[in-house]
Amino acid sequence: MSLKKFTQYKLLFLMLLSLCVLLPFIPDQAYHIPGPDIAKQNFHVIEFNDQGQAHDERQWQGLDARILQPNNGTPPELLIFVHGWHHSAQPQDENFIAFEQFYQQMAESDVQRNLLGLYIGWRGDKYDPFWLDGSEDATSWIEPLDFPTILQRKRVAKRIGQEGLSQLLDKLDSLVTQHKLLRYTVIGHSLGGSVVLHASKNRIKAAIDHQQDNPNLFLLLNPAVPAKDYQPLDTLVSLDRQKPSMVVLQSKGDFAVKEAFNYIKDGERAVGNSWAITHDIDRCSGGNCNTPMKMPSALMAHDIIPGCMMTLPHSGWKVRARLQARRTVQTCPDANMQAVWVLAVSDEIVSGHNGILTPAHAKALSEVMSMIDLYRNQLPKHAVETPANQDLGALAPESDNNSSEAEKAVPAEPVVIVEPLPEQTIEPTPEQNSSTEPPTQPRVIEVAPKALVAPELELEPESKPNEAVEGQSKSKLETE
Repeated sequence: MSLKKFTQYKLLFLMLLSLCVLLPFIPDQAYHIPGPDIAKQNFHVIEFNDQGQAHDERQWQGLDARILQPNNGTPPELLIFVHGWHHSAQPQDENFIAFEQFYQQMAESDVQRNLLGLYIGWRGDKYDPFWLDGSEDATSWIEPLDFPTILQRKRVAKRIGQEGLSQLLDKLDSLVTQHKLLRYTVIGHSLGGSVVLHASKNRIKAAIDHQQDNPNLFLLLNPAVPAKDYQPLDTLVSLDRQKPSMVVLQSKGDFAVKEAFNYIKDGERAVGNSWAITHDIDRCSGGNCNTPMKMPSALMAHDIIPGCMMTLPHSGWKVRARLQARRTVQTCPDANMQAVWVLAVSDEIVSGHNGILTPAHAKALSEVMSMIDLYRNQLPKHAVETPANQDLGALAPESDNNSSEAEKAVPAEPVVIVEPLPEQTIEPTPEQNSSTEPPTQPRVIEVAPKALVAPELELEPESKPNEAVEGQSKSKLETE
């Protein structure tokens, strides 16, 4: 090849590279201009710039005005989503469209709630090298090649969490204290999980230190967060059986966070792929948690321990607490009393890094919120304390001292009974008499006790008290 041709090819390559890097510059701007009817809308958007400041203060003013509007005396609830890397608040963004649908499904499935939706937008990409971008595909193997661009966005995400979103949550906390807002649930995906973590961890710790009730929930989906950023929350224990303040859901099939993240961060592991894991979530066989299934004897023995196995029966999810997860988490009650649950999630439930905000996730989150209401923001007692007598009476959740006669009854929990197979009548030899007989193979019998129906929340007999917590998985979730 001549020097002239080589130079031409080199120039062509540099031109293509420049186009890939320079042309897709993404401006730091707002995409939603508040209209005159913003105070009447149920779905809102608030956008922050790279400095963590609101792009347009009128966006918050519109949401505040909508929250303060009376609605049959029922204060509203707020469902918040924070997108991550590669995304923004553009109306055509996949995350924006998916969360609108997710919110609508939850609002329509639970019409008695005064549910409002809030999408938090920020510049998830400064440059978008489209030739490497596979963010639209939940199963993409191309996107991890673009991972180095996450470093600059990670710093911005932390700043937005510590400043913009934190200040917004301060305003919402004030409304909750004044009983003008019932509660808020914040979902953060990928780098959006980093935004949420840095906005919430100090307030979670402060609420526990001051023994304050925490009605709100933070849900992190496949968060691009190193374990060291989570560590200050590791030793926090919930108060008086209070539900977890934060739930981290990490898909076992998430290549971007579980593998690529380790190399980009010099071997540092993400929180959902580290020592921090406290629980596992899997899909029940055929989506029916009442269907008996074969399992190893060790797992069967684990599941019959009160509080070690819980289900979301309507969603068909099974949650297991880990025994001896780490030094401070040795038992299932230890895991269930953590202020932060970190769950390793089956790929059937959250597919890869971007398989989020699906109809199944909306159904699961609705189920969790109903259980939180049913149990008044607490875990059933048997999930955090091993009963002295492991019978149906001991497994039933205890009522509060202040409850009235009209207090709701709660569904009893199906119990798994392990019985030995009948022994064969074989005459032992003299040698056998002195030896220990080998244990017989156990068989599993599922017994569903008669369920008590709650007057206001007519849950099916298969519902379990522990569902109040596990379903928090579920909500989570959206393409990034």
